[in-house]
Amino acid sequence: MINESLLPVKGCLVTRDDMGLGVVQGTVKGTSGWRAKVFWTQLKDHKYEPLDGLQSAFKPQMEVQHRATMIGWESLGQGRVIKSRVVAGSEQVLVEFFHSGERRWLPYQVLEWIKGPVHRFQLNQFEKAGSAERMRLRILAHAIDNWHQNTGALSGLDIDPLPHQIHLVHHIVNSGNLNWMIADDVGLGKTIETGMLISALKRREEAKRILLITPAGLTRQWQEELYEKFGLDGFRIYGNEFTIDEPRHWKMYDHVIASIDRLKSDEHLELLRHAEPWDLVIFDEAHRLSRRQYGMKFDSSQRFDLARTLRPLTKAMVLLTATPHQGKQDKFQSLLQLLRPERKEDIRDLALNPEILGEMVFRNNKSDVTDAEGNFIFQGKTTKSISVGVSPEAVAFDKALQEYLQEGYAAGNRLGYKGNAIGFVMTVYRKLATSSAAAIMAALQRRRQRLLVDGQQQKAAIESDERFIGETEELFDSSATEFFQGELELLDELIEKCRAYLANDEKLNGFLKQLTPQVLARNPDEKILIFTEYRSTQEYLQHALANHFGAHKVSLINGSMDQPSRKLAIQQFEGEGQFLISTEAGGEGINLQSKCHIMVNYDLPWNPMRLVQRIGRLYRYGQKKRVVVFNMQAKNTLDDQITQLMYERIDQVVNDMAALGSEFNERMHDDIVGEIAGLIDVEEILEAANGTSIDRTAERIEEALQRAKESADKQKDLFEHAETFDASRLAGKINIESHHLHSFAEGMYTVLGIEVVERSHGNKVWALQFSEQQMDELGTRRSRRKVTFDRVIASQSREIELLEPGHFLFDYLLDKARRYEFGGVNSVIKLGQVADQESNKSSMPKLLTAGYLCWQDLAGIRRNQEFSIWGVDGGGKVSKNSRALLQKLTRKWEDGALEVGAEKELLSSVERRMDEGLQGDASKLLLPELREFIAIGRVEP
Repeated sequence: MINESLLPVKGCLVTRDDMGLGVVQGTVKGTSGWRAKVFWTQLKDHKYEPLDGLQSAFKPQMEVQHRATMIGWESLGQGRVIKSRVVAGSEQVLVEFFHSGERRWLPYQVLEWIKGPVHRFQLNQFEKAGSAERMRLRILAHAIDNWHQNTGALSGLDIDPLPHQIHLVHHIVNSGNLNWMIADDVGLGKTIETGMLISALKRREEAKRILLITPAGLTRQWQEELYEKFGLDGFRIYGNEFTIDEPRHWKMYDHVIASIDRLKSDEHLELLRHAEPWDLVIFDEAHRLSRRQYGMKFDSSQRFDLARTLRPLTKAMVLLTATPHQGKQDKFQSLLQLLRPERKEDIRDLALNPEILGEMVFRNNKSDVTDAEGNFIFQGKTTKSISVGVSPEAVAFDKALQEYLQEGYAAGNRLGYKGNAIGFVMTVYRKLATSSAAAIMAALQRRRQRLLVDGQQQKAAIESDERFIGETEELFDSSATEFFQGELELLDELIEKCRAYLANDEKLNGFLKQLTPQVLARNPDEKILIFTEYRSTQEYLQHALANHFGAHKVSLINGSMDQPSRKLAIQQFEGEGQFLISTEAGGEGINLQSKCHIMVNYDLPWNPMRLVQRIGRLYRYGQKKRVVVFNMQAKNTLDDQITQLMYERIDQVVNDMAALGSEFNERMHDDIVGEIAGLIDVEEILEAANGTSIDRTAERIEEALQRAKESADKQKDLFEHAETFDASRLAGKINIESHHLHSFAEGMYTVLGIEVVERSHGNKVWALQFSEQQMDELGTRRSRRKVTFDRVIASQSREIELLEPGHFLFDYLLDKARRYEFGGVNSVIKLGQVADQESNKSSMPKLLTAGYLCWQDLAGIRRNQEFSIWGVDGGGKVSKNSRALLQKLTRKWEDGALEVGAEKELLSSVERRMDEGLQGDASKLLLPELREFIAIGRVEP
């Protein structure tokens, strides 16, 4: 029986059995008071009926549309009746909704009976005038929304996502599992991939609460890039823009960026431990989550313990790292166990079943990625060594320095463990001497000053984060007393010799008078990025370049600068500037590929991976030119010679590994350099090289390189099983681009009667005029707006709004076009000839259909939903998402006048093809759920 408190919506199906005709069925046409106006099918008449005499007429497999009966409520959309029940006299219907895959028990009074595309097609009920264009817009609306849900690629049209980025996000969100390690090479756009992933998950409503954990120096940059590239403006930086005093306050913040070294402390971790659960936790530079195994025990860092604490507090975790393995299998497996703790036993036996990496690791190499046309996007790089002479003054200084270093190391050894600090200072002085005369001079003068000012002791703590080690170690000093007897006198002699060395600095002269003029001779406006480990060298170069070219031409960035200051320096460099001098910490996260392709390494770090990371500032996605790297190499000291030897041998080994038969593969070379640099551990060898022969040091470098090569080979074999970019995976998808959005919006304006009163900026900006009804539906009182799909134009004017998924107007257009009452469900269309690129012939389908294939996970939740267009020719041959048909989507469709014929067997061909697709893409995590048409059209010859 009917619940009298519920009025049936228009289109609701009802029955009653007291008319003398048995049970009859009718459709509600409206209500008046507690009566319903019903059109009775058998009687072919309208009658007003009391509500208490009506019952549900909905049957399984009927298609229905939910109607929101109160202001502020939203329709659940279209669905199919599964079954009915009566609970305490209330008749309810279980409906499975197509768009969400959700099943709901609902009172039948809120459901409208509709005829879906298949039902109408079987009845030969085709829509009339204007329906062809509405079908085009209906198909485009579904294609746009589904593409964005699957890739996040429409969140910022200026990002121009590459195929490997689209494929990565598409694969992850549709894999049935969101716990992944994204291990793409440096420079392949992990920030873009992350922004696209977040956008896709938000569009799917699968990620409301997100915690992004980054190195301290990158929190602001992540916030800015997520906003500027993806319009994600809800992220707040913990400890900067807000703090938490009680765990319950975490529920106030759904999108958080936080520094890993802030959260790892006991105080902050305890607050975080009791926060509301997260939908997604992302760790940037996840290789810093260190846990090593020693026998049966594990030694975990605080960072790893933070991730392990968060793992049960989030539905999904994503790890970002360009160096996931680093030759440390136990550490790598610990990261995998963070992602998939339920696969602990399988991960433990990774060597026996490496194929499981395909379920949790995504890795793309620079040598493999291409643009949309299949062209390799990296233009390669050239590395040149610039050898400079050795002045007599440099030789004299080095001789004195070696004497000082031997005395210092000996003093440290005599003290045992307590002397480690002295040994550390000596090693730092060696590094500073290989960087520049100015760097070692500044350090020696600081040491002398420390000894002269009695009792003064510097309290310098070396950062645990290696990115800042260069800037902090040059300031370190352990004692205000002499390391050894006579140190002060030896320091005075050293400083005098260093002063003479500075007056005739061959390395600086080679940079200013040899290298720089040659670079600028080809292009006087060329911009040059210069890297050094140390602030003293940075300031030395800044002064020298400013004297030669003017202070306005020289900018610098280092770890002591805040994000706004760094950003300003980069803007100056990319504007009127010509030289940017950066330290390791200053250069972290900067992307200069759009304005610069020349790099100079004024010093070479003892850790070769840091050199790879430097080059990654230019050699990354968006670089249109060949990157040229100049390494300044002097032979003033034994350490200079050993460092040069190390880099020469690394290059020789990499060249051998990059040879395929007799051919050298340059793109593979660039990948292998990063792998070897991440695996070779030579810093300890260089530290121990003091006073030993260069031949013995060379032997130890060879041994380290051999171990690195073996690890690289094993790592390569292992990552062969990781998921990677495969162009064929996207070949059959509907790739939505900006011109599709433009065509869709323009078509909707015409159909909905939204007036375009002005076009400007080469038809890129439209001024729109809304009616009163449209303003009410949009929820705005502004009758006129200027909109564009061009992000650059939108950023230059507050009056012009960027139209994209997520903007209320664009989402309004999408919602309108997808509604059943919009039309375009069944139409006769006139397409004209469709060129087939493969056969180079013109052809035309007789039937055009569009719809979804859906898969669910083991918990019955929809995890994959693919929208496609199928065309069927007269012989029953089915084509899916053909490029020729997709091109037709951007042009207005005309109504056809075809006399309806019997072509139902063609639809059966499509249904069989859909079932094959459902079965073919199923996996152990994804099961077929349903196939659903949203439009079926006959094509006029």
